[in-house]
Amino acid sequence: DIDLTQVKESGVPVVWILGGPGSGRGTQCEHLQLKHGYVHLSSGDLLRHEVMSGSKRGLQIFKLMELGELVPAEIVIDIVAEAMAAKVQGATGFLIDGFPADMEEAEKFEKQVVPVTRIVYLELPSEEMMTRLTKRGNFDDKKEAIIKRVEIFEKKTLPVIEKYCHKVVKVNANRSAVDIFPDMLSALQGELTSGGRAVIQ
Repeated sequence: DIDLTQVKESGVPVVWILGGPGSGRGTQCEHLQLKHGYVHLSSGDLLRHEVMSGSKRGLQIFKLMELGELVPAEIVIDIVAEAMAAKVQGATGFLIDGFPADMEEAEKFEKQVVPVTRIVYLELPSEEMMTRLTKRGNFDDKKEAIIKRVEIFEKKTLPVIEKYCHKVVKVNANRSAVDIFPDMLSALQGELTSGGRAVIQ
């Protein structure tokens, strides 16, 4: 069992960075991590890392990811929570990227780990997602898997954005990473029109 006492007591902001596959979440989070000492956790990278570890859990995840299917909520939350517990010391906040994938993950995370502070949604047309991912080439970037992931995002992740609309700040991701970054900062500083309070000083 994961001890989440420190994570719960730290009181640091937890920000979900959502956007369809290929919307550039990782790049934006890396910039924010460098500039503001936030801990960046990518659910996709954590899952891929678990696959590479060769564990039994990793093998189960690999089969699902290769097909573009969702990994069960319990597994994803365990992996994200383990990473949060390991990195909470000295963290000024958490950027959790590509998570939650659906309502089940969102609700379980808030119940089992901590409530989310802010959600940044990187908006991108689905045809642009397809173009970007085809160029990327991870083991889970095969054409059929990409189509499946885009569909899952539209069917399962968009309802999360609708339900939590009071915590969501939308950022247009159909631009270069350099152009998006100032808006990412504004989204966390509470300066965008659909703002909310500042979670980064």
